[in-house]
Amino acid sequence: MYYGRPYFFFLMIIVLPLIYYRYKYIMATSLQYGPLQEKKPKRKFSRIYGFLALEGLLLIAFVFTLSDPYRLNKRTSIIEKGYDIAFALDISASMQAADFKPNRLEALKKITKEFVTRSSGNRIGVYVFAKDIFTQSSPLLDHDILNNLIDAISYDMIDHSESGGTAVGDALLYVTESLSKIRENGRGQAIILITDGENSDGIDPILAAKYAASKDIRLYIIGLAGEEEIEVYVNGEPFITSDGSILKTSLDDNSLIGIADAANGKYFRAKNGFTLNSIFSELSQLEKSEIEVKQIASKESFLPQFSILIFVLLFFRIGYIAFFLRRPFR
Repeated sequence: MYYGRPYFFFLMIIVLPLIYYRYKYIMATSLQYGPLQEKKPKRKFSRIYGFLALEGLLLIAFVFTLSDPYRLNKRTSIIEKGYDIAFALDISASMQAADFKPNRLEALKKITKEFVTRSSGNRIGVYVFAKDIFTQSSPLLDHDILNNLIDAISYDMIDHSESGGTAVGDALLYVTESLSKIRENGRGQAIILITDGENSDGIDPILAAKYAASKDIRLYIIGLAGEEEIEVYVNGEPFITSDGSILKTSLDDNSLIGIADAANGKYFRAKNGFTLNSIFSELSQLEKSEIEVKQIASKESFLPQFSILIFVLLFFRIGYIAFFLRRPFR
């Protein structure tokens, strides 16, 4: 057992003095014998001692409660076999287009979460980008946490007046570096880029794709947009570009195919569930390796148990006074 506030155990030194004080008080205030009695009655010392023992237990339980007792569950290590996957997710203004319902960004999140749910044993990281790129989550094996972080992705998480645009090349370069730093035992690695393909900022995506290939990282690109050009609305209002016109967007298939080819990767157009199945088939060719995962010890508090114990002892104290000592409650 461990204690969050062990310094409260110093209160133990006053338990015995308090019990002694209670003993002297009870003996001094108890009725020695009734005025009509001719003989001095025998004192029921066992009842008094039992009562004092009960109060002592109550004080000790109170001190233990103040000390915040808890238990650490045993630390364990498990071996997971899989590969490392990083999602690079486009959250630029064009991803607010409504050719996917309710918009491309929400469709992107749905695809990503479905993939995460089906990816047991794989470390998965999530990176979001527009003009700049941000780490939403470094590669994790805890997919429940990962899905919560994916749910938190939104258009409003960046200032599009400052970070607006689409830097596909910068995103690929950043994610490639992030994966390279965590590679273990020749573990297979892949980047899944989900975008509408309209690169507007940063380095040349072709160069970034070739760099990923040089690091032996596979690249899979999912093109997410409808067949026709569409105007972009954000929260019901048209998105106005710097030249005063409404932003219009469509899928740039040719650019995305070129980027995928530069990395010896694959390009998929998001239409239905077959897109994910195709990517899973490709990922099965990656090299899996074992990785040791240390589970963090969980803290189990004993405060509820000690609180119940105090309540029970108080209940018995009241009953003891009423049925054994027959004295007013003090």
